[in-house]
Amino acid sequence: MKEAVQYQEGHVIDHTLESDVNVGDVIPLGTMVGVAVTSGLTGEVIAVEIEKVWQVTAATADAITVGAVLYFDATARVMTTVATDNTLAGKAISAKAGGTAGTVYVKINA
Repeated sequence: MKEAVQYQEGHVIDHTLESDVNVGDVIPLGTMVGVAVTSGLTGEVIAVEIEKVWQVTAATADAITVGAVLYFDATARVMTTVATDNTLAGKAISAKAGGTAGTVYVKINA
Protein backbone atom coordinates (compact mmCIF):
# COMPACT_ATOMS: atom_id res chain seq x y z
CA MET A 1 0.00 0.00 0.00
CA LYS A 2 1.23 3.51 -0.83
CA GLU A 3 2.26 5.76 2.04
CA ALA A 4 0.96 8.82 0.19
CA VAL A 5 -1.62 9.40 -2.51
CA GLN A 6 -1.89 12.78 -4.26
CA TYR A 7 -4.98 14.68 -3.17
CA GLN A 8 -4.52 18.06 -4.91
CA GLU A 9 -1.87 19.91 -6.90
CA GLY A 10 -1.36 22.07 -3.82
CA HIS A 11 -1.33 25.62 -5.17
CA VAL A 12 -5.12 25.87 -4.74
CA ILE A 13 -6.82 24.13 -1.83
CA ASP A 14 -10.38 23.66 -0.62
CA HIS A 15 -11.22 25.63 2.52
CA THR A 16 -14.36 25.76 4.65
CA LEU A 17 -15.07 29.40 5.44
CA GLU A 18 -15.30 30.65 9.02
CA SER A 19 -16.68 34.00 7.76
CA ASP A 20 -17.95 35.51 4.49
CA VAL A 21 -15.26 36.41 1.93
CA ASN A 22 -15.01 38.09 -1.47
CA VAL A 23 -12.75 37.17 -4.37
CA GLY A 24 -9.24 38.43 -3.60
CA ASP A 25 -9.65 38.54 0.20
CA VAL A 26 -6.65 37.37 2.20
CA ILE A 27 -7.63 34.52 4.52
CA PRO A 28 -5.55 33.52 7.56
CA LEU A 29 -5.10 29.72 7.55
CA GLY A 30 -3.47 28.81 10.85
CA THR A 31 0.22 29.65 10.37
CA MET A 32 -0.12 30.70 6.72
CA VAL A 33 -2.44 32.69 4.45
CA GLY A 34 -4.42 32.13 1.29
CA VAL A 35 -6.26 34.31 -1.20
CA ALA A 36 -9.91 33.61 -2.02
CA VAL A 37 -10.32 32.48 -5.64
CA THR A 38 -14.12 32.73 -5.33
CA SER A 39 -16.49 34.54 -3.00
CA GLY A 40 -18.32 32.53 -0.37
CA LEU A 41 -20.44 32.56 2.75
CA THR A 42 -19.67 31.16 6.20
CA GLY A 43 -19.66 27.36 6.09
CA GLU A 44 -19.17 27.08 2.33
CA VAL A 45 -16.13 25.37 0.82
CA ILE A 46 -14.23 27.59 -1.64
CA ALA A 47 -10.98 27.46 -3.59
CA VAL A 48 -8.10 29.28 -1.90
CA GLU A 49 -4.76 30.04 -3.59
CA ILE A 50 -1.78 29.40 -1.29
CA GLU A 51 1.05 30.31 -3.69
CA LYS A 52 1.98 33.05 -6.19
CA VAL A 53 2.84 36.72 -5.78
CA TRP A 54 -0.03 39.04 -4.82
CA GLN A 55 -0.36 42.82 -4.58
CA VAL A 56 -1.76 43.63 -1.14
CA THR A 57 -2.30 46.85 0.82
CA ALA A 58 0.52 47.42 3.33
CA ALA A 59 0.48 49.15 6.70
CA THR A 60 1.12 52.87 6.14
CA ALA A 61 3.64 53.13 8.98
CA ASP A 62 5.83 50.23 7.82
CA ALA A 63 8.99 50.61 5.76
CA ILE A 64 9.19 47.40 3.75
CA THR A 65 12.26 46.15 1.93
CA VAL A 66 12.52 43.43 -0.69
CA GLY A 67 12.87 40.10 1.10
CA ALA A 68 11.28 41.33 4.34
CA VAL A 69 9.14 38.81 6.18
CA LEU A 70 5.53 39.98 6.15
CA TYR A 71 2.52 39.18 8.31
CA PHE A 72 -1.17 39.66 7.67
CA ASP A 73 -3.05 41.85 10.14
CA ALA A 74 -6.59 40.43 9.90
CA THR A 75 -8.04 43.34 11.89
CA ALA A 76 -6.60 46.16 9.75
CA ARG A 77 -6.64 43.93 6.60
CA VAL A 78 -3.06 44.88 5.63
CA MET A 79 0.40 43.36 5.30
CA THR A 80 2.80 44.42 8.03
CA THR A 81 6.29 43.74 9.34
CA VAL A 82 4.81 43.29 12.85
CA ALA A 83 4.62 39.63 13.91
CA THR A 84 2.70 40.08 17.18
CA ASP A 85 -0.94 38.92 16.87
CA ASN A 86 -0.62 38.56 13.07
CA THR A 87 -0.37 35.61 10.65
CA LEU A 88 2.85 34.82 8.78
CA ALA A 89 2.11 35.72 5.15
CA GLY A 90 5.35 35.45 3.16
CA LYS A 91 8.11 37.66 1.78
CA ALA A 92 8.05 41.08 0.16
CA ILE A 93 8.94 41.14 -3.53
CA SER A 94 8.72 44.95 -3.67
CA ALA A 95 9.59 47.80 -1.33
CA LYS A 96 7.48 50.53 0.27
CA ALA A 97 8.64 53.60 2.20
CA GLY A 98 7.51 54.01 5.79
CA GLY A 99 4.86 56.61 6.52
CA THR A 100 3.29 56.32 3.07
CA ALA A 101 0.12 54.55 2.01
CA GLY A 102 0.58 51.90 -0.61
CA THR A 103 0.75 48.28 -1.62
CA VAL A 104 3.43 45.64 -1.64
CA TYR A 105 3.96 42.53 -3.75
CA VAL A 106 4.03 39.49 -1.49
CA LYS A 107 5.13 35.93 -2.34
CA ILE A 108 2.71 34.26 0.01
CA ASN A 109 3.81 31.38 2.22
CA ALA A 110 7.44 31.75 1.11
